[in-house]
Amino acid sequence: MIYSNSPKRRPVSRSSHESRNNRVINKNRHSIRELTVKQSYLLMLFYPLMFLYFEFLMKLFLGRNIFEGGYFVFFFSLSAGMFFYFICNIWKKYKLVRTLNIIVISLFAFVFLLEFFLNQFFTFFMGINAILNSGGDMVKSYLGTAVVIVLKGLYVVILYAVPLVLYCVFFKGVTSRRASSLITKVLPVFFWIIFYVIALIGVYAFSGGIVTYQEYYTSEYNISESSYRFGLVTGTRLDIQYFIFGTPKGKDDGDDIIVFPSESEMSGTSSTSSSSSVDPSSSVIPSPKIEYGYNVMDIDFDTLISKAKNDTVKSMHEYFSAQRPTQQNEYTGKFKGKNLIVITAEAFSWWAVNEKYTPTLYRMMTKGIYFTNYYQPAWGYSTSDGEYSHLTGLVPKGGVQSIYESRKNNLYFTLGHQSQRLGYFTRAYHNNSYTYYKRNETHVNLGYEKFIAMGNGLPKIDKVWPRSDLQLMEVTVDDYIDKQPFSIYYMTVSGHAQYTWVGNYMSYKHKNDVADLNLSENAAAYVACNMELDLAMKYLIERLEEAGIADDTVIVLTGDHYPYGLESNTGYKYKNFDELNGSPVETNIGIHKNCLIIWSGCLEKEEPIQVDEPTYSLDILPTMSNLFGMEYDSRLLVGRDVFAKNTTPLVLFRNYSWITDKGYYNALTQEFTPADESITVDEEYIKTISAIVKNKVKYSKYILEQNYYNILFK
Repeated sequence: MIYSNSPKRRPVSRSSHESRNNRVINKNRHSIRELTVKQSYLLMLFYPLMFLYFEFLMKLFLGRNIFEGGYFVFFFSLSAGMFFYFICNIWKKYKLVRTLNIIVISLFAFVFLLEFFLNQFFTFFMGINAILNSGGDMVKSYLGTAVVIVLKGLYVVILYAVPLVLYCVFFKGVTSRRASSLITKVLPVFFWIIFYVIALIGVYAFSGGIVTYQEYYTSEYNISESSYRFGLVTGTRLDIQYFIFGTPKGKDDGDDIIVFPSESEMSGTSSTSSSSSVDPSSSVIPSPKIEYGYNVMDIDFDTLISKAKNDTVKSMHEYFSAQRPTQQNEYTGKFKGKNLIVITAEAFSWWAVNEKYTPTLYRMMTKGIYFTNYYQPAWGYSTSDGEYSHLTGLVPKGGVQSIYESRKNNLYFTLGHQSQRLGYFTRAYHNNSYTYYKRNETHVNLGYEKFIAMGNGLPKIDKVWPRSDLQLMEVTVDDYIDKQPFSIYYMTVSGHAQYTWVGNYMSYKHKNDVADLNLSENAAAYVACNMELDLAMKYLIERLEEAGIADDTVIVLTGDHYPYGLESNTGYKYKNFDELNGSPVETNIGIHKNCLIIWSGCLEKEEPIQVDEPTYSLDILPTMSNLFGMEYDSRLLVGRDVFAKNTTPLVLFRNYSWITDKGYYNALTQEFTPADESITVDEEYIKTISAIVKNKVKYSKYILEQNYYNILFK
């Protein structure tokens, strides 16, 4: 028998073993739960901080005041952060939770980056409406430019990717299955609602200037101006909400109908009527006084008001019937029966006009009707809104492509329709894709029998970018020059960004011609590409002169917006503008100062006509309607005939800033700067003009939404 010296082992019960294992497991579970709770709290904090970080970067990179709308950006960001934390982390499955978090963080980083680069290129944020209508065309037309812009702004992409990297590195183990309902449900919902209510109280409590914060949040919403005030997260949310359910209506009571005061009412002085009697001390016998009529049509507004079934339409009848029509004058019918050529020149500006480099444009500007204080505001939808503003004489509606929204409306007063009713031969041309901005659907509705562009009938021109304006004239003038009277419209493209020797063929083509300019590449390239437009105008005038109809043809040329492609992506944003201007440019309205050319061969034989009062793109339609002696109702347009004696000049901008002959009101700073030291205005004057501006914007929007001209002129 063999005996063992080893100690005798005590049998271990099964229950003791399981108890010890359970204690270890419970301890591990407790540690994991504690870690999960901490990470869940951190993630709850992470989301609001992420949105604040995104908003801060946007303001910083766009060169805006980082404290602008700070109250709203702060509380709306906190609210959105809690909401998306709740949505992403309420679920039980770890993979689902992690996937949702990554998707949401990536999605918002992409939205901010997309809107940043769009704002860099087009100067506005783009809503759903714009993306659906024009996103595809923009990608096709500007893909190369977009790649260059993104590569230049690669540091922006990296900074917006930081939150995603932080989440992937530091929140690997967070899963709501181990966190309490207090963390995943109760607290985020509570804070989401509280922060949202605090932000909303501010929206309805703060005034905000000409347009209140409440109005920017509701009836006067547009994605750019509203996002600047409330943050892009809130601006995007409202854009989606209003795209689906429609924008809320503002008040339409009669209390806000304000008629432009007369000069005597504004200045507080009594008006003095001129006498027709002869001054006995004078040897000059004055011409008999001419009694001019008014540019007004016979519209029975009283009947329309009594029969209106729609409150908005009724308020429109009341508003327009209360407006003062402009008076006809010595320029009424000056161009009656003449041919008409209207040109919207891409990114054209007075900086492009130079006696040496663009002599034909200089000739047209100085020997036609010369406007010394003209503005072409950038309304928010790039070229499309620029066309809409001066072709319809209305303020574009914020957040939508107004010209596309009007494609089925009755655009009764456009020069195309007015001339078409007089039997003119009408055509519209463009040297880019015929579907871009869906012009194939919009431009015939502007009153042109055919719209001809690349892809639907425009003869072959060189496939370079941008295309040649000179070639555009060369292949189209024969269409109409022997079909008088004619009314023609051109949208050019040679002046399009980018302004570099490599990215712009028109700039490269004229590079040697501007070699002596002491300017940076961008500024010199801008002048160079506009030399192609100058050659186009030279060719056009030569053809008109050869045909013997230069005196019987009127050319109207203006830009669609300032050349925002000159904005610098590095350093000071406006350095190229300062270069061209020769001094620092005022960046709220000064950058929108532009050039309007109204030229005819007959004008070169007369004394120069110079307009020094503030004018802008919306004045073109009523001024040309009066010059051509066309029947129109001046009460139904936003702009004015600049030659009418009974009008006060008014220029308004997208952010509700304005200019009159008395001075300039900055709606951002709520400060008024008089036109000269001798002018003083009181607070009532500022309130009155601001209310008029607000009405003009509102009722322009209603004309578009209600198809108002069709109600009046079916």
